[in-house]
Amino acid sequence: MSVSPAVRRYYAAEIFAKTGRDRAPPNFQPLTGEVTGRSEVDGCRGGGKNILGVSIRGEGRDASGRIQEIRSSCGLCNPAMYAAADILCNWARGRCLQDVLDVDGTEIGQLAPFFEALGGPGRPDDAREKFQYVLHAVQNAVRNHLGRDLEPPGTIDEPTDRDWDDPES
Repeated sequence: MSVSPAVRRYYAAEIFAKTGRDRAPPNFQPLTGEVTGRSEVDGCRGGGKNILGVSIRGEGRDASGRIQEIRSSCGLCNPAMYAAADILCNWARGRCLQDVLDVDGTEIGQLAPFFEALGGPGRPDDAREKFQYVLHAVQNAVRNHLGRDLEPPGTIDEPTDRDWDDPES
């Protein structure tokens, strides 16, 4: 599976262009202050090299609180994972904890805000796969913040060349 044009464009503008010897994009800088929730996910089906960490600072200890701040860290991630992590950090910041937990990543329609943030035409499947992994990591960081048990990611299908806007694919 190659990197889709939408992921390639987002990565070039939002990740690569903001990365240098002494700088990282904001969502990949360490979270300063108190970290109240953490999680990690192996972001490749069947294991692999995309290791994503998510750290949050949440407000309150019930689900009506909000994510005050969120950051991610990628170990050996590919462009789709970086793009998905950046998009999900932007989406989750300031959001109600319960609203984050209520998103069902297996329902493609519920991933629509993430595809929209990716920009470009279509809903490429390489992005879908990484959105699902990152959403799971964010949800587990919220669970950790709330003192709940973390949940396994379930089955996330490998990426294909499918475009979710194209009913023929």
